[in-house]
Amino acid sequence: MNENKQKTLIAIVSTITVLLLTFFALIVLDIIDLGPAVQPQPVIDVEPETDPEDEAAAAEKLLLKEKWQENKKINEDYVGDIVFDSGIIDVSFVQAKSVYKENGEPYRFYTEDGRLVSDPEGYTGNDVYIWTYWKTGEYDYNDHGGSTFMDYRNTIYDQNLIVYGHHFSVWNDESRTKAFTPLELFLEEKNYMPNRYLKLILEKEIRTYVLAVVYEFDATQDRFFRDMQYWRTDYDYDDYNNNSYDAGYYEKYIESIKKEQLYDTGVELTTSDKTLTLQTCISGYTGELFEILVFKELSVEYY
Repeated sequence: MNENKQKTLIAIVSTITVLLLTFFALIVLDIIDLGPAVQPQPVIDVEPETDPEDEAAAAEKLLLKEKWQENKKINEDYVGDIVFDSGIIDVSFVQAKSVYKENGEPYRFYTEDGRLVSDPEGYTGNDVYIWTYWKTGEYDYNDHGGSTFMDYRNTIYDQNLIVYGHHFSVWNDESRTKAFTPLELFLEEKNYMPNRYLKLILEKEIRTYVLAVVYEFDATQDRFFRDMQYWRTDYDYDDYNNNSYDAGYYEKYIESIKKEQLYDTGVELTTSDKTLTLQTCISGYTGELFEILVFKELSVEYY
């Protein structure tokens, strides 16, 4: 760098330095006003607005959870509740996986005529609660008609849940529980629309269903046993043949029950659907004719 350029650079730096020092001096002497200093604003903790409907829904779920926990304390086999939106049925259901409890102890249960079963050999878990009331463990034919129970082979994650409930000849007597007797309303199409939705209240889930098909299962005809095996927990597996794979049975089942349905609900069933099947007797045809209701799962809400 030649001498002239060096002198020019020194002069520029000196000028800038003088200007900066002058600027800061004027600020100190309050000759230049930079405006009011920005003060930190206090943080105000504002409560978020709450929706009354959300609060009501949360409160309702809490009550359901408490009810579930109380019922579980009464009986470890308690699974949940079936609750129709219309209120025609609100019933708890249980499940015995076997005639033996998890600790190996045999269940204490009864036959239809009230005899205590002394040898459980040859019985299944479905026999445990059919004439035994789940809250007391005692024989109960008249008051509650035993218990409402899920098939002993089911898990709550199966494609098809099967729940059985008794039918009372006189079900509008308020001194008795109604069990599944109000399902007879669905034998007439006029009762379908007001009662078609139900909820399954489980430990951590609320499942919503809509009734898809109502049909009568004639136990005197072989074709019903062949084509309409509503007791399959997974439709494409044959529970009575070592649970062997039976490709396409679900599709055949849908076709068969649609042909037998008492009326068209307008609800489509596909082979990707999960279902809840309710079974009860039809008055006057015990052991011969059963009412079968196939519900389609619409949604699952966790709580």
